[in-house]
Amino acid sequence: MITRKVDINDSRMGFFYQWVRAIGEKVEKLYVITWQKSDRGELPANIEIINLPQNKLLKIISLRFNTLRLLPKIDGIFCHMNPEYTILIAPLPKIFGKKVVSWYTHSAVSFRSRLMEKLTDRILTASKESFLLPSKKVLVTGHGIDTKNFFPIDSAEPLKDNFDLLSVGRISPTKDYESMIKAVNILSDQNIKNVRLKIIGEPALPEQQVYLDSLKQMVKVMKLENQVEFLGSVQNISLRKYFLDADAVINLSGTGSLDKAVLEAMACGRLVLTSNIAFKLILPPELMVEQNQPKALAERIEFLINLSGEKKRQWQNQLRQEVVNNHNLDNLIKKIIEQFS
Repeated sequence: MITRKVDINDSRMGFFYQWVRAIGEKVEKLYVITWQKSDRGELPANIEIINLPQNKLLKIISLRFNTLRLLPKIDGIFCHMNPEYTILIAPLPKIFGKKVVSWYTHSAVSFRSRLMEKLTDRILTASKESFLLPSKKVLVTGHGIDTKNFFPIDSAEPLKDNFDLLSVGRISPTKDYESMIKAVNILSDQNIKNVRLKIIGEPALPEQQVYLDSLKQMVKVMKLENQVEFLGSVQNISLRKYFLDADAVINLSGTGSLDKAVLEAMACGRLVLTSNIAFKLILPPELMVEQNQPKALAERIEFLINLSGEKKRQWQNQLRQEVVNNHNLDNLIKKIIEQFS
């Protein structure tokens, strides 16, 4: 297996720790080559983590060396997310007659994704919108949400004075956080002042820090400091608490691929509002919104505030069941391993 990082405490890649553990439980030996320094934590002894050097050129050399070293011992290679992994190890697996399976979930069609498609034997993706390049190699598997870690509360939900919104994801203009903040402001101007918005995430690039600063300034200008809160990064293993504290989770992503955070919220039995077209076929239409439409978003939030308890429970159960049936980790791991049999 080749991936960016294995670390249960990493805010962006922490989820993949459970993928590695789950695959390791199904195979005799699992070698995991990681692009960044990783932490094996309490992974079983049959899982070996191989960290690549920090220098980029040495990374590539080490990746090819370790691939060549391991190929006689393995049945195949699973490349997670980045097309570069599939590209950089070619044509070594072909020479040894070993299968390469690539996981990719991004709607953008790039030169790298096209080249990956030529070099891999199979492409696994979460939804048909997550890989738009036509190819007979593509298999839609659903996502891999650990429904044992993300699950609803058993007891009745406590009565609250506030209506709590949550958004989880990288701080980037593609996520349209402005519309969320403006929607809270619109509701506040309508004397609906009990709406609270918490934003979990951090910028991945320097220019995205400028975007975060502009969002904080917007909150200050609108005098929403008591209603909008930026929490920074949170470990994946700690997200369930935040999902359960929320009345609804908002995602205004424009990527077009199934957003993992939305599925995790659904697994916790939370209502969601999303503009992501990949969810159009699996969510009630009332839970779909559009980007850059803060007034319409405010109206939909007010709709959820006034939603009957019976309808709320119906949708919560429906959303949870969608993840259990079609996007749970156990099913995905089975499909990954089947590719090498």
